[in-house]
Amino acid sequence: MRNPPYLQPAADAGALSTSPIPAATHSRDGGNVGAATAATGIYRESLIAAVTAPTEAERRVVSVGKEHMPALDGVRGLAALAVVVSHLPGKSAAWDRVNFGACGVLLFFALSGFLMAYLHLHQDFNAQTVRRFCVARVARIVPLYYLVVVLSFLVSYFVHQGFHYQMDAAQLVRHLAFVGSVGVFWSVGPEFQFYGFFVLLWGLTLLRGTPRSLALAALGLFVLASYVTSPALPGVLFVTKLHIFLAGVAVSMLRWRLLQRQALLRPASIGGLQLLACLGVVLLLIPYQHMLLPLFPAGEVAEHEHWYYSDLARTLMAALAVLAFSFRTRASDALLANAAVRELGRTSFSLYLLHMPVLDAMQALGLFGRINPWVAGIGCVLASVALAALVNRAIETPARRWVTRRLGASHPVPAG
Repeated sequence: MRNPPYLQPAADAGALSTSPIPAATHSRDGGNVGAATAATGIYRESLIAAVTAPTEAERRVVSVGKEHMPALDGVRGLAALAVVVSHLPGKSAAWDRVNFGACGVLLFFALSGFLMAYLHLHQDFNAQTVRRFCVARVARIVPLYYLVVVLSFLVSYFVHQGFHYQMDAAQLVRHLAFVGSVGVFWSVGPEFQFYGFFVLLWGLTLLRGTPRSLALAALGLFVLASYVTSPALPGVLFVTKLHIFLAGVAVSMLRWRLLQRQALLRPASIGGLQLLACLGVVLLLIPYQHMLLPLFPAGEVAEHEHWYYSDLARTLMAALAVLAFSFRTRASDALLANAAVRELGRTSFSLYLLHMPVLDAMQALGLFGRINPWVAGIGCVLASVALAALVNRAIETPARRWVTRRLGASHPVPAG
């Protein structure tokens, strides 16, 4: 029996992420490889599925599964809004402890892994498809990111030394190389670096037999080593968040399997999955300042970004939310696919890059001290959303289209 329209398979464009939490290095004494090997079970199935060529049934799913996933736009928009809320001054101590920013970033990273895998792993790996992927990723990220980074350098150097995105020439170079850590820029680097790793992962689908087995073993060791050493590495490196991206890849592959078993995709089942995902998001927000699955000693993950982002339990909750809301239900359409929330998703990149300058301007005018903090906070959010919408339409979207035309013009490819 054919599923109702709100449970039809769908696809979406990519997502990016950012966070208020600064990246940092952190020393460790090693010796916890045995404990961290518990993480391998999470990676194994996703890696095996990721390097397995698509079946004909899966290709048929691709051919009918290209409609949009509107609720994921809403997830992306609310994740960006959570980052904005995390930066607002004047919050009570209780509100300040809620993990708004970290939860938003975790969802962004899981969503990115999901979409990269869902949109591309079941396409043929060749020069045309790789070129299309690279052009789309560069056009999506580089124009607005470079513009904001360069303007931030100019403002902080020539105009206002107290600017939130304060950076010198060396930091400018680091940010242009996607390894900077000033403000919310830190998470753009891991995202962009993961795109390169994803091309490698995608290329493994060409391998067969022994070469594929060897490549899979090497990849598994790399993923395990990345996770084990993640608390000791700078947070601007994608390997420290690789388990989050791969959790998104894993649920993407799970979704392909579910689409081949339509009997499992009943409205009641999807509704229950979405309720479970909502509970998971609530748990992600709760200010419990420890790993839910403590694979590392507390001393090694004392920094907030370490105990939060290194926690596989939280990672799985974020991936579950992405999987659940990739399916359409009436409830998810009403809550996450309405016009207002989808607008937040459309402008999310501009929103989380530009909300801090808005906050700086309001603080410079003394607005947070003169009026009620709640009123000032709501005003800051609304001003940030308005600026993001303007920049998205006037700069971000036109620049993305221009770059796509310029870089893709010499080798046109069919729309996909």
